[in-house]
Amino acid sequence: MPGANRRLFLLLAVIAALGPLSMQIMVPALPTIQQHFGVSVSQAQLAFSVFVFALGPSLLIYGPLSDRFGRRPVLTVAMGIFCIGTLMCLLAPSLSWLVAGRAIQAVGAAAGLVITRALLSDLFGPEGMAAALSWTTMAMVVPPMLAPIIGGALVDTTGWRGIFLVLLLAGGVVLYFTLRYLPDPPVSEARRRSSWIEKFRIVLTRRSFYPYAIQGMLIIGMFYGFMAGAPYFMVDVLGRPATEYGLYFLLPASGYILGSYISARLAARLGINRLILLGAGLAVVFATLPVIFTASGLWVPAAFFIPMALITIANGIAVPSTQTGAISAVPEATGTASSMVGFLQQAAGAVIIQVVGMLQNDTPWPMVTVVFGSAILSLMGAMMLSRYGLRTRID
Repeated sequence: MPGANRRLFLLLAVIAALGPLSMQIMVPALPTIQQHFGVSVSQAQLAFSVFVFALGPSLLIYGPLSDRFGRRPVLTVAMGIFCIGTLMCLLAPSLSWLVAGRAIQAVGAAAGLVITRALLSDLFGPEGMAAALSWTTMAMVVPPMLAPIIGGALVDTTGWRGIFLVLLLAGGVVLYFTLRYLPDPPVSEARRRSSWIEKFRIVLTRRSFYPYAIQGMLIIGMFYGFMAGAPYFMVDVLGRPATEYGLYFLLPASGYILGSYISARLAARLGINRLILLGAGLAVVFATLPVIFTASGLWVPAAFFIPMALITIANGIAVPSTQTGAISAVPEATGTASSMVGFLQQAAGAVIIQVVGMLQNDTPWPMVTVVFGSAILSLMGAMMLSRYGLRTRID
């Protein structure tokens, strides 16, 4: 990877990671926030959940805006919005102000998740985007992975407001480097003149968009299915401390980084369709392990977290190619396609979290069933990509 690309990927990774980092870093602060404002647990939880609710719809905004006005100007405005929301959180005199600031913060942070993918498509095209996205993802995963640890340390040393001071500084640094170093490919006249409705119509009527978008939803379903069940199973069923869950969670997060590295190394050789098939096939093999362990009564953390780490390796191999395929299928509206990919994945994650929560029965079965079912459906879809998917020079 050339030095210039390395710097670009690192910048894009930091921009994209700002949203997940901001969402997860404050989780350790929720008990302190509850005590500070004298509110109930459910009320304090709003400071976290409002970020998730605001993030999903916001993902639909930035793609069409960046298609029309350019990547860098829209991202600059979004980072300004993020900083305003973070400042509101830092100075919040009441929980209502904090919740409102978190919502504004999420609206600004959503831009990074959308525009980074669109910009990689602009710069590298369908042949190079999968590898470029893999390198970016490797760096992007690290801050959210460490977010709970960083948040806990900040709460213990500076109080909960210290978290937002750090996020405000991070937002300011990202804004500076966006203005100074982020590339801004010119916007074509056709892309500038088309309306939002026209852009979404183009994406939603493009048949080759759906195989990859659905693959992305199924892959994220494996991860969210595990995320929805694992904390409950670890803490409430096995009686393990929450800190132990946080340490075990480093396994699947590290697996995703390794999978992204493998994807970056193999993208030019195999092409996106074969990488998706490889990742889906491995996911099915690895997803059978927790099913076997659950059926045999081997209910220990390692029996679920180690297979999930292997599953996330498979996911890391496939995810950059699913996003590349979906966005490259709509070259005349790549930003809008990126918005739709992000929104569909958030929506799928929300539904799966709710389903696993409704099925909880003091066993691992709801969690492992959703993970295994998503893996099977992903493999079935991957086997059909050669017929319905995108054609590129490397496929």
